[in-house]
Amino acid sequence: MALSSAVSQRKRNPLTPLRAECWEEELQRAHLHKKYPQIPEYIRRGAYAGIPQLHCSYTPPNKDSTETLAEVFNEMIQSEFHKGRYLGPFSQEDLECEIGPFQSSPLSLVPKAGKPGKYRLVQNLSHPHTNSPTPSINSLLNSNDFPCTWGTFRTVCTLIRNLPHGSQAATRDISEAYRIIPLHENQWPGVVVRISNHPKQFALNTSNSFGGATAGGLFGLFGDALADLLRAKGIGPILKWVDDFIFFRIPHNAITRYNEERETNRKIVASNGGRLQTGGRLWYKGRVLVDVGAEHFAEDFTFPIRHIRDHEDRGIIFPYGLEDVEEATAQLGIPWEATKDVPFNSTITFAGFAWDLDQKRVSLPQSKKEKYCQAISEWQRQPTHTLEEACKLYGKLLYACHIIPRGRAYLTNLEKMMGTFLNRPFTPRHPPKQLTEDLAWWKNILSQPLLSREIPGGRDVTDVRGFSDASSSVGIGIILNGRWRAWRLLPGWNQNGKDIGWAEAVGMELLVRAIIQHSTHTGIKVYGDNIGVIEGWWTGRSRNAETNQVFRRIHELLEDHDTILVTRYVNTAQNPADGPSRGIYPSRNLLLPPVELPDNIRPFIVDFDAPLQPVERDASQSAHSKPILPPTEHYRRHQANINADEQPEGADETSPHH
Repeated sequence: MALSSAVSQRKRNPLTPLRAECWEEELQRAHLHKKYPQIPEYIRRGAYAGIPQLHCSYTPPNKDSTETLAEVFNEMIQSEFHKGRYLGPFSQEDLECEIGPFQSSPLSLVPKAGKPGKYRLVQNLSHPHTNSPTPSINSLLNSNDFPCTWGTFRTVCTLIRNLPHGSQAATRDISEAYRIIPLHENQWPGVVVRISNHPKQFALNTSNSFGGATAGGLFGLFGDALADLLRAKGIGPILKWVDDFIFFRIPHNAITRYNEERETNRKIVASNGGRLQTGGRLWYKGRVLVDVGAEHFAEDFTFPIRHIRDHEDRGIIFPYGLEDVEEATAQLGIPWEATKDVPFNSTITFAGFAWDLDQKRVSLPQSKKEKYCQAISEWQRQPTHTLEEACKLYGKLLYACHIIPRGRAYLTNLEKMMGTFLNRPFTPRHPPKQLTEDLAWWKNILSQPLLSREIPGGRDVTDVRGFSDASSSVGIGIILNGRWRAWRLLPGWNQNGKDIGWAEAVGMELLVRAIIQHSTHTGIKVYGDNIGVIEGWWTGRSRNAETNQVFRRIHELLEDHDTILVTRYVNTAQNPADGPSRGIYPSRNLLLPPVELPDNIRPFIVDFDAPLQPVERDASQSAHSKPILPPTEHYRRHQANINADEQPEGADETSPHH
């Protein structure tokens, strides 16, 4: 009777520190009520997470860790009961009488990284992964239905790159962020927890749950609204990464000019369609920069920065402090985790990276480097691995590629391994032999004392009018600002994985070597007509192992000369390097100086005017012409060039839960 009464009470009064009336008033005052109409009702009645009605109960047992670490597990469960987020315990029959058919998902205890003896309670809402005998809760959800903004790497770069000198940043975390969002009673059947295997006992969970496919987006809705309410008060700029908020403040004497730039960005964002959605992420498109593509923002710049009160630091006056954030959010019921506050400074760690606002540089923190090195060491100790293990290591190293762009070319063998599991993800497999060398490279890189780079964006990219091309029957040609150079491919070059794509990539490499041999640029744009090479460079790697080796050399070359490479497609008919690649040479008066060939390609090519090699004397040469492409493919490649101007070079943009 007491439990039934508690359930009825919870249905009438959802458990949350958030105050519906205050949110409603503040949203009205800031004219944001139409943008976030559901929030007050979600606080009053509970939120919808997309869980449909369930028609039969499914109660798989928890993982063994909950029994081997029974004391830790029971302590966590009792804490949830104490905080009121769990109601119970219930038998299956009693709980079904209260809420109808329900589904529990297995609980497990996972060690917290870098915190020996500490564990995280994880509810696997993706169980059963085979969706048999019943669909998992996550298989019923679509995270794209709950979009929100994320402080992605490119979004943070865009913001920091444009900050005035002397700006500072601070970070704050919301305590138990997901759990402060109450769920509507019709969502409860999908997030029930099993608190005992023997006997069967259950707890009714009434709050948003970490692990749900839509949990991040549901909290993100509240996080976006909170950020906008603070912006309406003049606080900012602001970004968030899940429950971590980063607050920037600029010197008082720079506010006027900075607001002028914000107004310019507001107009650009509006002209680009306002709020955009990519998967589960909301973003706003700014200018298109040649080196990194479109600027990404997390706001529409409706509200200007205001001076709230003086805060002096090192002789500079700033417009607000963390206490102003506290004052603005206290009435809303936001439970900031004060012990995790990082005060304002010119250097800050956010979203896993260390940012230097003055030097405009970003680096991989020592803790991350050690964590990733440890993950590699653990991998190397095991002869075989499951798909999950491969994905976890891949995710870490891919994230590091934001700081080490050339690392993308050292992930291809791990990607190849991930593609071999097919429909047997839990069967351990041996990694490719080449992966051993790749991981040794990663370990060496991650062991360096400092891994940092200039915050990308805003580099001058020079169109040097550079073109490259290759013909499988003749050779390689390059054109640089009207001058040319060519090489012959030696018979037998196209073996051991080398194909026309490799030859085209070598052409691009030789073009880059010719450019940096005689000039200095912060960025260079070149053209080619092999779509695999041109678009492959946009991600920094190639699936062809031999072509990927060429990409690795180009990466190293660019890094040594502190420049970047932008590639674009050109139709073969408009590619001036097509002639030299097929043995049709322009005037020698336009000949470029010799280009030093790397040792790796010397056995396969010679200068166009080099004496005939013994291997060439008996080889028959046949004319080669490139295949004629249909108009639809020409159009696709043209559109790819346009899209490349709007997409990031290098590592993919991903959110933590999408």
